[in-house]
Amino acid sequence: MMSDKMIDRLVDDLTPVKPLKARDGLALTLMTAAVFAALVAVFGGIRGDILMGIPDPMFFLRGGALLLLGLTSSYAVIAMSQPAVGNSFKGWVWALFAALLFPATAAVMAMIAAPDNMSIFVPRYGVECLAISIFVGTGIAAAQVFWLRRGAPVALDRAGWLIGMSSGALGAAAYSLHCPFNSIFYIGLWYSLAVAICAILGRLIVPRLIRW
Repeated sequence: MMSDKMIDRLVDDLTPVKPLKARDGLALTLMTAAVFAALVAVFGGIRGDILMGIPDPMFFLRGGALLLLGLTSSYAVIAMSQPAVGNSFKGWVWALFAALLFPATAAVMAMIAAPDNMSIFVPRYGVECLAISIFVGTGIAAAQVFWLRRGAPVALDRAGWLIGMSSGALGAAAYSLHCPFNSIFYIGLWYSLAVAICAILGRLIVPRLIRW
């Protein structure tokens, strides 16, 4: 039939598209995060308690929550490169609740008793946390934007939030290798603020970069 011949002509020049593999996207994110974490360690230095082999328990709690949020959000981002049914990974939602434990705990403790050292609320002590976390997060976000541009994301606004959230959390986790503070008040304020700023920036900037 004429229609069949026309279809054959239209598809003659088409080449098969190799599907994106989620593990490759996750590997790209992890490698980028590892490179920036190494840069933080080399140029900023590593916490003394880690070098001594006796890290404070808060280091593990903080890092674990940030990595959980960063990795689950990253996986959700990577899944969005293929707009197929069933790619709405929801694990990041539970990770976000886990990460919110820090600011929530800090708020409750602040209502019960003021922190011993009020200097942790002075902006100059948090600027370094914000600057390095956002800088590292920007590099990780660039890698995730590159990955999404290879695919066909449809929920652009959500992708922006998720990229910002995941890159901010992983950036803050990288900075935690250097950060000397263990106070729940410091973590609840400055780390949460770093992730929030990255999430907002992701929502404002990323959708324009991945639109197709």
